[in-house]
Amino acid sequence: MSEHAKTSEPTERLRVPEHMYRALGYLFPRLMFLNARYAPQVHWGDIAAALDGFPTDDLDLASAGFWDLWRERWTDRAESYTALAEASGTVAGRSRALRGAAAAYHWAEFQYFDDRTVKQRLRQRIRDCFLGSLAGTDLQVTEGSLPGTGAGYWVLRTEAMRASGEPLPAVVLSNGLDSATEVEVVALAEAYLERGIAAVLFEGPGQGLRLGRTPVLAEMEPVVAELLEKLRTEPGIAADRLAFAGISFGGYLALRVARELGEHFRCVVNFGGGPAIAKFDGLPRRLKDNFRFAFGAEPGADLQPRFDELAIDPGPAPATEVVSVCGALDDIFPIGGLYDLDRAWSDRHSLEVHPREAHTSLNLINSYTLRTADLVTERLADRA
Repeated sequence: MSEHAKTSEPTERLRVPEHMYRALGYLFPRLMFLNARYAPQVHWGDIAAALDGFPTDDLDLASAGFWDLWRERWTDRAESYTALAEASGTVAGRSRALRGAAAAYHWAEFQYFDDRTVKQRLRQRIRDCFLGSLAGTDLQVTEGSLPGTGAGYWVLRTEAMRASGEPLPAVVLSNGLDSATEVEVVALAEAYLERGIAAVLFEGPGQGLRLGRTPVLAEMEPVVAELLEKLRTEPGIAADRLAFAGISFGGYLALRVARELGEHFRCVVNFGGGPAIAKFDGLPRRLKDNFRFAFGAEPGADLQPRFDELAIDPGPAPATEVVSVCGALDDIFPIGGLYDLDRAWSDRHSLEVHPREAHTSLNLINSYTLRTADLVTERLADRA
């Protein structure tokens, strides 16, 4: 009998405790997100291992203590994967293990805001593990910088796409407040890579590795404008065949980009964003902490004045086609604002509402990302 098969006493089956599923079941689609080829990803067994035995007396999701324990448990999962990567004797084994590590490090930090240094260290581990996981794959990540705004970006292309020698259409993808460029945004990018479309992942101030280092810039249009100038000099990118897509707060940014820079994009896709954020007082505590951390606000600060400043006045219809996908039960970007925008933008805006879904309609993400990727592919087709 192997060491792994030996046991000295009866043990309970490894599982997600019922009390954890009741408290956090809404979050599990976010943890598993999309089936991925390159993007870091956890599996149900990782969730079970991280949550098994989670104490029943620490289930206050509004408390710092809950998310600190959550961080510890997911960090343990990440470190088990890094150990597996170090022990692997194959490039493929190391790559897959590092993907698991990157995802677990992300779930360790994504709702943790109490120690900025710890959060930033975990964010760096996500990046290191993701980049290490690309060895032996056909995905090339080219890094660029935007000196004017201090932002950075990645251009993602596969080996087959690079071999074509032709300038490629591209989709610019934007983070949400707590997403990781290397996890959710790479996962979203895969739908476009599969269709021969390059993906441009940009990190403006307060996004990606810059989260918590500088306040997130909601008025992101100057960063995107500078990125457009840069992409015009990229020989592998067809700068006249661009689309823009963002999820959650990135979807809000997508609406701003459509209104101010729409003429530069053949279409814009908004996953779960809206023109106005819900009332700050009504948000759950951890979401308040999330906004405060991202916006560089003091603990306890009331961000309603800032929310009021950020509300988008629809104004005239944008100079591009916009698609919005949202949940009718969204408690972050209320659906009413999107209905108003849909009326104002008329035939330039398509609104897809899922009546049983909340923020970003996560239960349906696989189907709606497929449909929108097909639509974007049609819009980016060569018109010559």
